[in-house]
Amino acid sequence: SSTSPPATANLQAVPSTTAVQRGGTAAVLGNGSNSSTIEIYLGNGCFWERQWAYYVVESQQFGRSGGGISSKTGYAGGNEEPGPPVCYHTSSPLHDYGALGHAEVVEVVLDDADATAQFAALAADFFGSFTGAAGSRARPDPMDVGRPYRSVVGIPGGVDGPLYPTLSAANTHGMELKAGFGSDGDDFNVVWILDSHVYPFHQAEAYHQMHSNFFQSEGMPYPPSYVNDLWEQQKQLCLVREIDGCPAGSHW
Repeated sequence: SSTSPPATANLQAVPSTTAVQRGGTAAVLGNGSNSSTIEIYLGNGCFWERQWAYYVVESQQFGRSGGGISSKTGYAGGNEEPGPPVCYHTSSPLHDYGALGHAEVVEVVLDDADATAQFAALAADFFGSFTGAAGSRARPDPMDVGRPYRSVVGIPGGVDGPLYPTLSAANTHGMELKAGFGSDGDDFNVVWILDSHVYPFHQAEAYHQMHSNFFQSEGMPYPPSYVNDLWEQQKQLCLVREIDGCPAGSHW
C-alpha cells in the first residue's frame, strides 16, 4: 500500500499497539507495524462473497496474511437496540439481525498511516463489484434481495467524516450515495453511508467466516488455504469465534 500520509487527522483511531481489542478479543494486525487502526465496513449483498473479495485486497494490496487478515463478516446498520447478541436468522426477533434492521457487511481494519490508500483500494473493489450501466448498478448477487442485503458503507463520521471524499472519488459508476439513518431500505443503485461509531459492527458467527457457498462467483470454489487453513488459524487466535447466545452452524 501507499506510504504517503493520508488526511486522517480527525479519525478516532485506536491507540498504537500490535493488537486491537475488538469485541473482547485481540485482533492481531500482521503488517509488521505498530500503527493505530481504523475500523470500517462495507456491504452489498451476501457477506460470504464480499469477505473473499476484501481478503484478496488485503492479501495482494495490503501485504497481509494469516492473523493479519482483518476481513470479518458481520451485521451493522440497524436502528433497533439489540439485547446481546446479534445473530444470523434465529427464532428470536430480539437477536435476529434482519429483525433488528441490520445489513450483512464485512469489516476491514485500516492502518491509520495508510488509511486513505487502503480505503481507496477497498472502495474501488466495492463499486467495481456491481454490474450494469452507469447510474443503473445492481449488486453482484441479484438473488439476495431485501433490507438485510442493502448496499451500505460504514466509516467514522459517515458523510461528514474524513474518509468520505475517498469513497465519493471511487464512485465512478454514477451510484447514489445517501446518508443513512439506520434500518434503511434496499433501494436500487443506492449506497447508504453510515457513521460507524453510531452504527457499530457486530461480528458474525464462526461458521460464517471464510465460508464458501454454492453459488458460482469470482474465485469459487475458494481454495482450502482460505476456507480451511486461514479459518483454523484465525480461530486459534480467537479472531474467528463463536458468538455466545447465537446458534452454532456448520462452517463446511
